[in-house]
Amino acid sequence: MQIIDASDRPNDTYGYSVYCLVLLAPEPVASDVQKVRELLRPERAMIPAHVTILGTFCEIESLERVYKQIAGAMAGTDGLNLVPTGDIFESPNVLTAGAVIEVSPEMQALHDRLAEAILPTAINVYLDPANFIAHLTYYQELPGSEKERGGRITREFELSAFDVDGVTLMGRVGTSSEGEGNMD
Repeated sequence: MQIIDASDRPNDTYGYSVYCLVLLAPEPVASDVQKVRELLRPERAMIPAHVTILGTFCEIESLERVYKQIAGAMAGTDGLNLVPTGDIFESPNVLTAGAVIEVSPEMQALHDRLAEAILPTAINVYLDPANFIAHLTYYQELPGSEKERGGRITREFELSAFDVDGVTLMGRVGTSSEGEGNMD
């Protein structure tokens, strides 16, 4: 499997540089996470509170095909209950933190079906999907001066289990420093 770094990837013919599949957090979780982000003012534009079910990919054949692949992988899947483990996810190379989410057998099966459906016809970006770590990101790329404060707020943030139903295709417009887009 080819894995590339797409930090500076230009937009494709559909207007997006890369894509991912997410489970959007419902209210009040989404608002609570947004309040944390507003307190810390991360440098990177972020998509709404979510758990990524299939990480970043690019060079898709068509949006229609991706939607069909998602629908096929979702067949027979009911909603998922996402349960935080109490652990904090921290990326070693950027100031990023979030809550680790327990990967239930149902969640792992959905991730695997989505990867099997989409990645043969796209290029995977950044991480091997076999290394699936479910997490809800509180912030990405904090200013260095906020690292200690960000860690404290992240450790104090109480996230309860929540239900999700459905997968959302997200696409980034421009490079990783420029922003995110949303395709429902």
